[in-house]
Amino acid sequence: MTPSEKTIFVPFIHAFGGVERLVLGLSRFLHQRDCAHVIVCFNQTIDLAAHADWPLKVRELKPRRNPLIEARALSRHLREVSASRADPALVFDLNGSLYAGFSSRGSYVLHLTDPPSLLPTDVSKNALSLRRCGSSAAHPVGWCQSLRAELVHRANARGVRKAAAVIVMTHFIAQEIKDLYGVTPQIVRPGVPVPTQKPARSRVAHDEPVRLLSVSRLEANKRIDWILRALAEAPIRTDNLVLDVVGDGSQAPELKRLAQELGLGQKVVFHGRVPDERLKDIYKASHVFLMPAVQGYGLPALEALASGTPVILHRESGVAEILTGTPWAEVMDNAPGSLARALSTMLGRLRDGFFQTIALPAVPTENDWAQEICRTCGWIKTHE
Repeated sequence: MTPSEKTIFVPFIHAFGGVERLVLGLSRFLHQRDCAHVIVCFNQTIDLAAHADWPLKVRELKPRRNPLIEARALSRHLREVSASRADPALVFDLNGSLYAGFSSRGSYVLHLTDPPSLLPTDVSKNALSLRRCGSSAAHPVGWCQSLRAELVHRANARGVRKAAAVIVMTHFIAQEIKDLYGVTPQIVRPGVPVPTQKPARSRVAHDEPVRLLSVSRLEANKRIDWILRALAEAPIRTDNLVLDVVGDGSQAPELKRLAQELGLGQKVVFHGRVPDERLKDIYKASHVFLMPAVQGYGLPALEALASGTPVILHRESGVAEILTGTPWAEVMDNAPGSLARALSTMLGRLRDGFFQTIALPAVPTENDWAQEICRTCGWIKTHE
């Protein structure tokens, strides 16, 4: 650990998802400015450095799987950071704050990508204190589970409140964090690597197939099955539609089976995980991007817009706060047929050439986000 080396802590790196993409974006920003930094985790089961085209330093602490032992391992690292007079560490997510909160030394800034309500495995929603005040949205559980949840909630609260600053991505998340922990976070919205460009495919030719696109992990909470069922509904003609599904996950076999059952086998292409360059080509070839899941933010929707592709997204996703009102984004909800109706509306705009006369909305950039994160952490001067 050198005095100038910045620490970015992510507890576990087991998949290449939203947090990992943010970490890479921040690392790229720091590397371009010759700012030494290290990604610290307890362990990783993917090679995060393989996703970067610059030297990426990842340090695995590798403690035994036990919350107290893991917390002590992080505490030792933060003490090393403090002893070297380095700047505050950047800690990602509620799980990270739980561990960081047990550290007796070492300052840190906390970045929360999801609040408890959007974390299906976070038990703190069932805390006794939250149930008593009526603020818990979780299903009722037994007293033993509630007691365990109370301990986790208090540990989370300790970690959040000890942070030098708390960063979130949306007003919705900010309000939940304030309600739960009494902390007012700073809102910094992630963005795309490059500024919004002129759309390349704003109209569909008469005999051209319409290409729909989904990019996400193939898990139940991403609602890819909603897309398949929407395509099978009567209001949408599927004879000239192709759905490209990019991503992998535990639901892949079930989704492929469902596509066959719905008679969509020849209309759905499951690409699995693809390299970034290939993904850029798929974005450019698509006509409509679909994101039916409720997302803490929803960065892929912004990436689609940056490539000139209109999007359909859930109204409760974070990026809806900045995209609602533009015809380039059609919002849906949980009502039956909502996704099918949104898709019919968007296909109509495409066939009418509507987007050829409407400017793309401005979206945040990755550099703007990374710069604000670094300013909050004190890693760069305010005027930079």
